[in-house]
Amino acid sequence: MLALIADPALDADRTAQNVEAEAGQPGPRVPGATPAGDQRPMKACPDCAELVLAAARICRYCGYQFRPAPTPPPTVAGNSLLGFLRRPAPRLTLTETLAQLGVELDPDEQPAGFWLGRTQGGDGYVVLTNARLFFVPGLRWSPGNPAPRQHRLDELAGAEIASRHWKSELVIRWRDSPDLCIDGLAPKDRRGLHAALVAQLERDRLR
Repeated sequence: MLALIADPALDADRTAQNVEAEAGQPGPRVPGATPAGDQRPMKACPDCAELVLAAARICRYCGYQFRPAPTPPPTVAGNSLLGFLRRPAPRLTLTETLAQLGVELDPDEQPAGFWLGRTQGGDGYVVLTNARLFFVPGLRWSPGNPAPRQHRLDELAGAEIASRHWKSELVIRWRDSPDLCIDGLAPKDRRGLHAALVAQLERDRLR
C-alpha cells in the first residue's frame, strides 16, 4: 500500500521547468539509427538492407562482406605496341577485298555481287560487276593461286539453272568461250545471280 502512494517530494520535483528539461533529452537508442549530426556517406547492405557506413567492409548487422569493385585494366598508350595489337582490324570494303583476291576493277566498274561457289570441282568466289563476271579459285589468297577467270558481260549468250547428278547448277553460256557451270551456290544466291544475268541479257537485247 505504501508503494502506491505518490511521493510528494517526487511530485514537487516535476515542475513545469523540469518537464520542459526532460522533453529536450534524447530518447532511447534505436538499433541501426545514426546520429542526426553524422554526415558520413552511407550504403545499404544488399543482404539485410540495413544502412552502414560507405567505407564498411563488413555489415555489422548480418556479417555480409563487401568486396571491392574489380579494378579496370590500365589504359594503354595509343602509340605503344600493345595498344596497336589490341586495336581491331579495320573492316575492308568489298572493292578492297576483291583487290586482295586479285580482282582489279576498272575506274568506272562497280561490284554487284559476291558469292561462294564451285566450278570444275574447285571452290572459289563468284564476283559480278556491272561489266564482268569473275571466278576466283581458292578460298584463301596465296601467291601461287591461279589468276581469276573473267568474262565480259557483253559476251553473255545465256544463263539457266539446270539439274545434274541430283544437284542444281547455274550454266552460263558465252558467245566465244566454253560454258561456265557453277554449283555449290546457296539456293538464294543461285537465283540472285541467275536473275542478274537474265536482266543483263534483257538490257543487251533492248540496245
